[in-house]
Amino acid sequence: MQGLKLAVAVIVLATLTLTPKAEAKSLFNNQHTPASKVTAQLPNSKIANNSQTEDYLQRGFERFESKDYQGAIEDFNQVLKIEPKNIYAYVGRGGAKLLLEQYEAAKLDFDTALDINPDISIAYYFRGIANYALKDKPGAIADFRKASTLFKQEGKLELAQKADNAVKEIEAS
Repeated sequence: MQGLKLAVAVIVLATLTLTPKAEAKSLFNNQHTPASKVTAQLPNSKIANNSQTEDYLQRGFERFESKDYQGAIEDFNQVLKIEPKNIYAYVGRGGAKLLLEQYEAAKLDFDTALDINPDISIAYYFRGIANYALKDKPGAIADFRKASTLFKQEGKLELAQKADNAVKEIEAS
């Protein structure tokens, strides 16, 4: 299991380092509604919440990058208190849980993000990792294939290749 944790950490961190920090949210894109507009669409939302949400999201991603996964989870939890349908928070929290080996909890976060928006390439990719860790090879393969398709549509060919390679490795194992 130690080898799996190292592999997961390498894959997740390599994936995140492919994109500059300022563009971290673009990993979640092929969505039609920006995160800032999600708040505006929720009933009784306030403009102040949007600023607070952005602050928590930014700090959550910074903590994630500095490997403070528990701190990142706390920040993403704060976002979800303000915006219960914030896909960035679900995917970020899921990624942190993945690296803490909380595979079921991570998978649930990715499931929730994909229920909100089924076109989040990185959520399929990370859920593929969680499924593999949970010994669900068919689920992992399906997720990596879907991630690859979405990555190609987004022009993220390096990530598509990583997803395709994961499929090949799982099928060969």
